[in-house]
Parts: sequence; structure tokens; C-alpha cells
Amino acid sequence: MERGKVYKGLIGAFGACLLLAGCSSSQKPAALGPVGESATDSAAGSATVSATPTGTAASSSSSTGSASGSSPAAAAPRTVITSSAGLTYKATVPGDPDSAAALTAFENYRVILTAMSSKPDYSTNLGDYADGNPLTLADTYILTLKQNNEVMVGTTTETVTSSTLTMAASPLPLMTITVCKDATKYHEVFSYGKNKGKLAVSDITHPYPLTYTVHKSADGKWRVTSVHGESDKTC
Repeated sequence: MERGKVYKGLIGAFGACLLLAGCSSSQKPAALGPVGESATDSAAGSATVSATPTGTAASSSSSTGSASGSSPAAAAPRTVITSSAGLTYKATVPGDPDSAAALTAFENYRVILTAMSSKPDYSTNLGDYADGNPLTLADTYILTLKQNNEVMVGTTTETVTSSTLTMAASPLPLMTITVCKDATKYHEVFSYGKNKGKLAVSDITHPYPLTYTVHKSADGKWRVTSVHGESDKTC
């Protein structure tokens, strides 16, 4: 049905629950930590930015400079796995501060949005991690769930498969993030009335890719600024 197609398109574009005032301009975005209920960080053995790193780290990040006065080695990438409100989020975070700040903001955005759709209710923290169209669409979607007595239930897994940082991007520094989302066990159901617990929209039957952009705002914080889902593809 047309309504189902529209809803699933929105869910596909935003990931877990459609999409998902912090530090001031004088604070560093890197200080923002994940807001998930539980998280595990482990040193990754590869400089490759992927969710399942393989091989060994590049020599520039795996050894300290032997010559006196050489610059310190870059921090090693680390694997992050967060579980919260039905969302399992996986990513490999590069060692440089800007990449780490952008991916931490993106993780928080996904965690908050998943929690929002599981109630459903708004979050005053949303504007810390999203702006523009993603922020507007997220609020609109939550309103639609509330008006139709619907809620998101079950579990979803989102794996960051690649991230590319372009600090020289204009007008603002930009990170492009690709995610593989498995929402096959994530359901939009009625929360009230005779149909309570029944599907409101047909489920997506396969994992699919999404592409997000996250920019560094004028206040120094990283925020999700665009999202594009391709639920007709698989990953």
C-alpha cells in the first residue's frame, strides 16, 4: 500500500527509527561520548576504516618515531560496538580527532533516534547531532507515529562499512559515512487498540545500504546533515 511504501522509505532513509544544547563553541567535539547504554571499545589491528578490520596497522600508526624529534605516532583505530534500545551499532573509528568526533556524533544520533521511535517521543538532545532536513524529518516521523498510535519494536543492527573525512570540503568540513542496516527483525506495529502489536507496515526483508553526511558546524560540533537510503539494494 502507498502509506507503507512511504513509511518504509522514511525508515530506510533514517536507519533504526527513521533518522537519529551540547558543548559550546569553546568545547571540543571530541569530548562528546556515546550515549548508548553499553559499549565496548577495543584497539583495531588495521588502519582500514571498516567495521571488521583485518591485517596490520600502517607503520605510521603502529610504531613510535625512532628519530629524535619525530612527530608522535597517530592513534590506532578502534572498534566500537554499542547496544541500546534495540539498536546494535558497529564501527571502526580512526585515530585522528576529527574523524573520531564525527563518528561519535553519528553514533549518538543513531542511538537517540532509535530510543525516540521506541517510545515514541521527542528528544531535546536531537539538535546536538542533526540539523537541516534530517532533523525536520525525524521530528515529523515521531509525530506521525504518535498520531497513528504506532511504535518501533524489535532489534536492528547498523554497521559502518566506510567513512571518508574531507576537512577541506566547502562550506564546512564533511564526513561521508556508509552503513549496512539489517532491520529484518525491526517492526513498526500498532501500540493501541484492537490491532495492538500487529504490523502497521510490512517489514524490510534484507539488509540495505545507507549513506549519511556529517558536517562540522560553525559551533565546532559535528551534525548529520543528509541521509540517503537504498532499500531496493542489499549489503
